Amino acid sequence: MHPTMMLCVAGALFGAWQRLAIAQSVAVPLTADHWTASDSIRFETHFGRPSLFVGKGVALARDIDIRDGTIEYDMAATQTTNFMGAAFRARALDFSEVVFFRLGSSGTPEAVQYAPALNDFGAAWQIYHGDGANAVAVLPREQWVHVKVELTGPTASVYLDNSAKPILTVPRLAGTDGGGFGVWGGNFGQGAYYSNIRYAIARHTPAFAAEPATGLPRGTIADWQLSEAFDASTIEPGRLPDLAALKWEPVRVEPQGFVLVNRFRRAPATAPPRDPVSHEVLEDSVMGGRVPGTKVVFASATVESDRDRLARLRFGYSDGLVIHVNGDPLYFGMNPIGFRGLGIMDMNGEAVFVRLRKGRNDVVLAVTEYSGGWGFWARLDP
Repeated sequence: MHPTMMLCVAGALFGAWQRLAIAQSVAVPLTADHWTASDSIRFETHFGRPSLFVGKGVALARDIDIRDGTIEYDMAATQTTNFMGAAFRARALDFSEVVFFRLGSSGTPEAVQYAPALNDFGAAWQIYHGDGANAVAVLPREQWVHVKVELTGPTASVYLDNSAKPILTVPRLAGTDGGGFGVWGGNFGQGAYYSNIRYAIARHTPAFAAEPATGLPRGTIADWQLSEAFDASTIEPGRLPDLAALKWEPVRVEPQGFVLVNRFRRAPATAPPRDPVSHEVLEDSVMGGRVPGTKVVFASATVESDRDRLARLRFGYSDGLVIHVNGDPLYFGMNPIGFRGLGIMDMNGEAVFVRLRKGRNDVVLAVTEYSGGWGFWARLDP
């Protein structure tokens, strides 16, 4: 055989083997010895199929590590299901990437949601929201719906019900690099069924690293010190504790320019207090800033100024914020879900004017979290 033809044949065989390596799908048995879960799960027959029922939290397949490749499963919502989805690149039960589906938002842009669930069984959907994180889908109940998630480097593509094109492409995952996979029910999911759970590992994709925080908007405060978390009922809004007595950890903003507190601290899972009769949010309690069960973390940064000047500080947050500059409180705001809307962290932001003095200026933020995403960003206009 001519050497050129031999090379072509060898190349074709290698290409076929490579495609097989990428495409070969493996089923995960739906038996208790193949799964680990954060809450109770059960295995039963549902709509004539062997199925896994997850009430809330997450269930991961045992002893599987998949960075790139495909994850597929069928899901069936009950009449009471709120959320259901997939967890992947999981380092632990409470540390993974998540794509989930909101049954109550079927047919709207809130139906499909990407968000990382880091140090939490919920997901930071108030931080990751909009383009690249949400998509429209019609989500039926009481029937099987097929889901496929393709993982390639920092991106994920989500296909629903054997669609030819992805209904959602996530361009920049939060950065977990490999790990387990499974199914996700969140903190308030009310349960769903999963069947035909499969995966295929792509073995020939290069390693990737999380994108560094470069190309940030001008004036972004990129480097912070983060304190331990405190129960909000122990913190008086507008008054700083003894900062020297706190335990500080250096953190840097994500590539988008915000600090994802969930990456570093365990978030609570609570909701704004409501009137037991009218069920309306108790505004005075929320604006009091000391709701038991919510948490507060302090973030400290240093800003150098070449002169005394008046500057505009732009910022966004979820779910509450107090801004201190050089020891003085300048802003207080609360925005948990149900209070002023969904509680989404606004990347356009709000602003306050601050008087910077020549030399060092200390910026300290007190950031409160209920649930749904703990984060903040700040930048000084040039």
